[in-house]
Amino acid sequence: MTAETDVHGIPITALRQDYAFKTVDDFNFRMYILPHLADPVRLAEIIAEHKADPLYSPTQPGEPAPLYSQTLVRLIDRLRVVPTGGKQIIVETQRNQEFAVAILPEMRGGTVEITGELYPTRGEADHAIFLKRLGALLSEYGVEM
Repeated sequence: MTAETDVHGIPITALRQDYAFKTVDDFNFRMYILPHLADPVRLAEIIAEHKADPLYSPTQPGEPAPLYSQTLVRLIDRLRVVPTGGKQIIVETQRNQEFAVAILPEMRGGTVEITGELYPTRGEADHAIFLKRLGALLSEYGVEM
């Protein structure tokens, strides 16, 4: 019996596929984040929290650092841990005036595809990508936004 191999002829194993991390990550998502996202009211609150401050406000003198809720922090961390190929990113097309959503190539060294989605601020572009990644994640778990 021969093991399945990748394009380079290297055997594909559970270790190479990062099976343990993905399993723990899935468990944590299902236990600590998904229950909040499955509730439409709570989901709307989380989205509103991110929209209000998509880039984190700066710390002001004499004030405590602004913090997201624990659920939003966990969600953002989960949304960042996705494969690089096909990941949406922000490209500044005009300095401090225009930000576009772009898609990273599947293979390193490929061409970044800039979409037609343009935003006047970095925060609006960041929130748009947040919504796209959130929608994709929720669809994986059978939850509609």
